[in-house]
Amino acid sequence: MDNQNNGLWQGGPWEQPSPVFPDPPAVHIPVGGRVSRHPVLRVRRKRRRWPAFLGILSLITVVCLSAVLLDRYFSQRLFIQDRSPSIDGEVYQNEEYDHTPPSIDRADTGTGVTVSLLPSQGEALDYIQIYEQASPSTVSIESVLSRGYSSGTGVVLTQDGYIITNAHVVAGARSVRVTLHDNRILSTSLVGFDAVEDLAVLKVEADGLTPARFGDSNLLRIGEPVAALGDSLGYRSTFTDGIVSALDREVEVDDTTMILIQTSAAINFGNSGGPLLNQYGQVIGINTVKIVSDDGSAEGLGFAIPSRRVKYVADHLIAGEEIKAGVFGFMVYTRPLPGGGIQLQSVEKNSDAWAKGLRAGDILIAANGQPVTGLQDLTRLKLDLGAGDSVTLTCLRDGEEFTVDVELIEA
Repeated sequence: MDNQNNGLWQGGPWEQPSPVFPDPPAVHIPVGGRVSRHPVLRVRRKRRRWPAFLGILSLITVVCLSAVLLDRYFSQRLFIQDRSPSIDGEVYQNEEYDHTPPSIDRADTGTGVTVSLLPSQGEALDYIQIYEQASPSTVSIESVLSRGYSSGTGVVLTQDGYIITNAHVVAGARSVRVTLHDNRILSTSLVGFDAVEDLAVLKVEADGLTPARFGDSNLLRIGEPVAALGDSLGYRSTFTDGIVSALDREVEVDDTTMILIQTSAAINFGNSGGPLLNQYGQVIGINTVKIVSDDGSAEGLGFAIPSRRVKYVADHLIAGEEIKAGVFGFMVYTRPLPGGGIQLQSVEKNSDAWAKGLRAGDILIAANGQPVTGLQDLTRLKLDLGAGDSVTLTCLRDGEEFTVDVELIEA
């Protein structure tokens, strides 16, 4: 494994390292009559001690062989492509990540299935209630790769078997199996796959499944309680709690900037594709990334794809449509203006924004009728938009207000 393993990892092939078992405790056996200065274990070379000495050696041998055999087993069982970008943004990767869809049967697209984002209603649930509500909608996913296996988690979208997970959980797989909450194991077909967005939609032939309830990630607030559910290190349905640590985090993943929710809820190997749940038991994110460090100093730095983006991507994948990330075509100053709005720093001449007359110095005060108070508002707006989608922008120039409809251009 790469020794530069500070940074980000992701699940599936990225998220399935062979477990590293610690070396057995050191046992100091003096040579030539010398005795260890450590008071815990003092072994003297006397004839009557040979049986005990042999017993210790046998124990050490068994422990070492067990560690080797277990390591070999898990190395075959959980083959990885180690991914560990450093925290300062440089990416180190032992093996190139497989961006290819799994070579499994294809399911029909254009079925009209979509993700519904529900408002937060009723009283907040306790963690026991959140788990009981979410666990029937969470599944285990095992992918057979060319060299071993990878595993992850998925979220049930419909009662007839649509499942959302991370793309990297199933990337390059020759077959994919899903274990349902009731322990049924089913083969899957692929509805859609997008490596850049790191989302995939699978389909199993089943009825009567329990669909997850999806909430609106745009309603989240920093400090709000959340929980993660998934197959941490192969332990099914592991449930961890935390808070929303930050919103709209820009994280570089495989040369792509993703806008993610940051959480302190523990996310471990195998959680990828599983739900991040709000205090109403709704799925408000799909767990995908975590920062790790070799010395263990990085703790509670997990990330999830916001449900707003999950809906946009999943809806397009199920419809059989290509997903093209979009940008506005202009740069803005990050500091909001005292009177509200943000100022355009520059406008790309090949963008629709330029064609519609936007220029550097214009002040953007609203988008689709909603006030723009900072860069965060534009970032969230893009979560459910792509190239070719239109946004109504309200701007000020020399004190005069004007409105233009601008199409996003492909990133």
